Amino acid sequence: MRYSELCETYEELEKNPSRLKKTEILAEFLKKLKNEKDKQIIYLLKGRIYPDYDERETGISNQLVIKSLEKSTGTDNKEIVKSWKKIGDLGLVAEQLIKGKKQHTLSHHDLSVEKVLENLQKLPALEGKGTVDKKLGLISELLTSATPIEAKYIIRTLLGLLRIGVGDGTLRDAIVWACLEKENKENYIAVQDAYDKSTDFAIVFEKACKGIKALHET
Repeated sequence: MRYSELCETYEELEKNPSRLKKTEILAEFLKKLKNEKDKQIIYLLKGRIYPDYDERETGISNQLVIKSLEKSTGTDNKEIVKSWKKIGDLGLVAEQLIKGKKQHTLSHHDLSVEKVLENLQKLPALEGKGTVDKKLGLISELLTSATPIEAKYIIRTLLGLLRIGVGDGTLRDAIVWACLEKENKENYIAVQDAYDKSTDFAIVFEKACKGIKALHET
């Protein structure tokens, strides 16, 4: 799946404060995700890269993000910090930088969601000598291929500041709407029970795709 498809969903979620509308948007995205092999993509809908029970974080600070933007766009560190202080959102700063006059120096090709998730999931495991450079490499690899909107959400995900307002309850309902009969209250209970047992929306979603019987076997 192209990362741009996920970012379009992020944009729609951010624009619509209504929980009902968010559920509709998520359900439409999950219908597409049914056909994807890697169901872990669902973690990114909450701005996470692992299941909820997994406490590992990307370990990326604001300063490291600034360094990665400097490396991938050729923009001076002081200029990035100035924009950040003015805007207050490094995701928006990244979006502006990629839009800027230096974007012709960036090598662009379509990013896949799988590639974004793969790079982000490598970050917590990095330690020891050369860790900072390795992290910068993984982040810059994504940013140099990203569109402005993709850059915004890559940075927000790295910092744990996705800002799209998706909670567990909304995602649970969206799974029902995408995979099961949404008028049946028992389906919501089954999805919630499956999540309570696994604390892993990828597992719950995969089971729900197979039907209510598979959910009860979670």
